[in-house]
Amino acid sequence: MLSPTQNIGSWGEKVAAWYLKKQGCLIIKTHFTNRFGEIDIIAKQNDEFVFVEVKTRSKLKHGLPEQAVDYRKQKRLKKVISAYLSLNQIEKFRIDIISISPNTSSKKLTIRHHKAVLNIF
Repeated sequence: MLSPTQNIGSWGEKVAAWYLKKQGCLIIKTHFTNRFGEIDIIAKQNDEFVFVEVKTRSKLKHGLPEQAVDYRKQKRLKKVISAYLSLNQIEKFRIDIISISPNTSSKKLTIRHHKAVLNIF
């Protein structure tokens, strides 16, 4: 049984995958896990691999979702992605953050796609 936070996170990852497909990405893998942690979505756009961290919030009282990608999270992502890159001999890639949150004025979702925002290598 998933907690409410896990349910929102899982839903957000599905929304992000849908969004990426609309942007022309091919979804390679979701929930890639190794001993270092997890990558939410691995996609490919043209000849470039895209590693995506998805952050979803149902309320903004604790700030924007992307603000949760702090130094510790970046450090874990670096380890997971490094292992994936070396196993699959990938050279061309970027790391994106997709944040999903409510837009209180329009009562719709706000999807923010931050491309190539993490320079952790």
